[in-house]
Amino acid sequence: KPPSAHQSNSTSCSVRLEAAMTVTRSGYQQVASVVDDDDGDCSIEPRIIGNKVDCAEFEDATTDDTYNTNKECELDEESCELIMAAGKRGKEDAEVGSCQDGVDGAKGSKARVRTQGTMSALSATTNLITCMIGASVLSLPRMVANSGWIAGPLMLALAGCTSCRASLLVNRALDAVAEIRGEQGAPRSVGDVAEVCFGIQSKRIVICLTVLFQIAKCGVYFVVVGTNLHYWTETMTSRQCTMIAVSIGIWLVFVRSIDTISKGAFIGVVASFIYVASIGSAGFQAVATLPEESRSSALWPANLGNIPQIFAVMLYSYSPADVLPTLKRDMRRPEQLPAAVMVSHLAVASAYICLASLGYYGWGEHVAGNVLESMCDLPGCPGEISDQLAPGRKWTSGYVLSTAVVANLMVTIPIVLYCVFCTLESQSEILRDSYSANLAMRITVVLGSVSIALFVPFFIEILAVISTALLVGLQILLPCGVSWALSRDGKVPFGWPEGGLLTLGLFVMVIGLSSSLSSLAAAIHASGA
Repeated sequence: KPPSAHQSNSTSCSVRLEAAMTVTRSGYQQVASVVDDDDGDCSIEPRIIGNKVDCAEFEDATTDDTYNTNKECELDEESCELIMAAGKRGKEDAEVGSCQDGVDGAKGSKARVRTQGTMSALSATTNLITCMIGASVLSLPRMVANSGWIAGPLMLALAGCTSCRASLLVNRALDAVAEIRGEQGAPRSVGDVAEVCFGIQSKRIVICLTVLFQIAKCGVYFVVVGTNLHYWTETMTSRQCTMIAVSIGIWLVFVRSIDTISKGAFIGVVASFIYVASIGSAGFQAVATLPEESRSSALWPANLGNIPQIFAVMLYSYSPADVLPTLKRDMRRPEQLPAAVMVSHLAVASAYICLASLGYYGWGEHVAGNVLESMCDLPGCPGEISDQLAPGRKWTSGYVLSTAVVANLMVTIPIVLYCVFCTLESQSEILRDSYSANLAMRITVVLGSVSIALFVPFFIEILAVISTALLVGLQILLPCGVSWALSRDGKVPFGWPEGGLLTLGLFVMVIGLSSSLSSLAAAIHASGA
């Protein structure tokens, strides 16, 4: 069949966008129905499932200038071939020889038009730093205190290396599975990787655990936001401060673009320097003002049985593997993700070791589980001393730290929730097509996180439970498992480093979960008493 009148000799065709082009919330694939205009031009009829952008804005989402800035947008050869494939699906008995033939056959069917991501390697690095530097940073001085001067910093560095290695395994698995899937494209989540390796049932399990982990993570973040806001006022409880933070940040359920969220990612980088500066200055202030007997320290851990639990909490301080699929799909050059992973881990590990050591140096064995609650004159901060005693004066460094933590978490929470939303949307067509259903899902997820913050407000204890029960499985065991499965087909190597990582994960999960559950039960019992 000869090409139509408006079809050029090449395999590209011109399309008119009567409505705004629609990009999915992952920023990578456009799903549209191909129809005919009255004047015979082929057009793309968008399904409204995400951000609406016009041709000029859509050009910024590509790297090859496939789309022009006027209302006539040129489809490249690859996109045209995809439309032709859609036409074959619509008219299986037809001989499809041109893009217009594909349009004719694709009426009512759906064609996928791939677009490039927009995120730079620098933005990916800052996003990873923002994701890693969060609530757990406040627990690190206490974790080093529980481990001693020698084991503490070494374990913190080992946790960073473990997280980095596991993240690189995830990236390698994403590339291998994308090659296996072919035209289906890159996996949208680690669940897609698990499906290729172990079957559809494993995908459902992984997605459920990933979503649960990320919701619990945001719950911990809301606990910390409430605690840090409470540092500024004694007229409200931490729970009331948490509700205020939620009411201020409820806008995040409406954010549907990673570019919008990334605009605040630099706050995480700035916050890392503020954390080190404020905790470091507070540590030196503690040395100058607190008596020597209240700052005792040790070289080695007092209780070896708590080492797996401590290591899991330290690992939690890193562990961005669950957000890597989304970041990789949103990157302009996805092959630069490994470099972003290594640079971000190096920066975060350096900051963690410095601030944790400075905190332990300042307060010794008496440093609080949340280091902010140590930043007061004697006899101590509210909540850390008896109600019969008048709390000491709060330090300026505490106000600075609490402000930085709240600011950082208010941009970290949207990044984590964005990944949750994208994961759930990828599993349900209703959530992609229905705005009301999508909004209800987002509100439910946020309420789930808030419920954890309100009803289980035990920072260190709940952090240890989700670290040993969920994080180790998702961030160590799963990457090692899919690497082993892919190695059987020769897609990726699996040697002693992966085997050692797998053994470490099993040890931390089995031993650490028992002690963390005991600690949580004790905290709940003490609170009830």
